[in-house]
Amino acid sequence: MFFILSKLLAFVLSVHLHSVFCLFSAGVFSLLKARRLAKAAVFLAVLLPLIYSWTLVGETLIRPLENHFDVPSPPQLDDSAGIIILGGFTGNPVVSQDRKEALIGSAGERFIKAVELARLHPEKPVWFSGFSAQIRPHGWSEAEITKTLLVQLGLPLSRFSFENKSQNTAQNAAFMMNEVRPSATQSWVLVTSAAHMKRAVASFEKAGWSGLIPYPVDFQTTAGTSLGEFSPSRGFGLIRAALHEYIGYLAYKLTGRL
Repeated sequence: MFFILSKLLAFVLSVHLHSVFCLFSAGVFSLLKARRLAKAAVFLAVLLPLIYSWTLVGETLIRPLENHFDVPSPPQLDDSAGIIILGGFTGNPVVSQDRKEALIGSAGERFIKAVELARLHPEKPVWFSGFSAQIRPHGWSEAEITKTLLVQLGLPLSRFSFENKSQNTAQNAAFMMNEVRPSATQSWVLVTSAAHMKRAVASFEKAGWSGLIPYPVDFQTTAGTSLGEFSPSRGFGLIRAALHEYIGYLAYKLTGRL
C-alpha cells in the first residue's frame, strides 16, 4: 500500500502540474468571488515555470543532498567486505523487452561505477539490488536489463549477484540484509546517486546495516554555489529530483522507514 500511495503522491506533486494546480485554484477563487486570490494564482501559474527554469533554484535544493557524503578513499574501499549497487539506472523496461535491447537511464553512472569497482576489486562480491519501480511491472526487470548489459560488456554473470524483488529504497535495504546478513564488523560499499544517498543510507541503517561506506555518483551540481542558467529541461529536472528526495525522506520518516 505504501508503494502505491508513494507513486500517487509523486504524480500529484509532479513539478509539471504545479501551474495547472494554480490555474485550477484561480478558477475556484473566481467562483468564490475572491478576485485578488484568483489573480495571484494566475500570476503564480505564469511565474513558476520561469522560476523552475532557472537552474539556480533546483541546484540550491539538490546541492545539500549531494554534499552530504564524500566519495570514499581507496583505503576505505580496500577494507570493505562487498559492494551494493542500487537499481534505478535502467531505461524503459517495456521498450527494452520489445526491442530486445538493454536500455540505460539517466542514472547510468551507478552501473558504470559497478563495473569499475568490480574490476578494481575482483575479490569482493558485487550485488545489484532492484526489481522494478512500476506499480504493475511490465517488460524486462532491472535485473534482466542489468544482466544483458553485463553480457554485452563481456563480463561473466557469475561475478555478480542479484536481489530482484525490491521496488523501493526501503525494500532494497531490507531484502539485501536478508540476502547478505553482514556481520557487525563488516563494512559494505553502497553505490547510488548522490541526491538519493542520504535517504538510502538512512534506510539501510534502519534495516540493521552498520559500517556503510557511501559511494555517491551521478552528481548533478558542483560542490560550490553558482548562478546557474536558464534551462527549462534541466531546471525542471532538478526541481523534480529535489522534491522526490525531500518528500520521500519525509514520507519514510513519518512511516517509520527511517
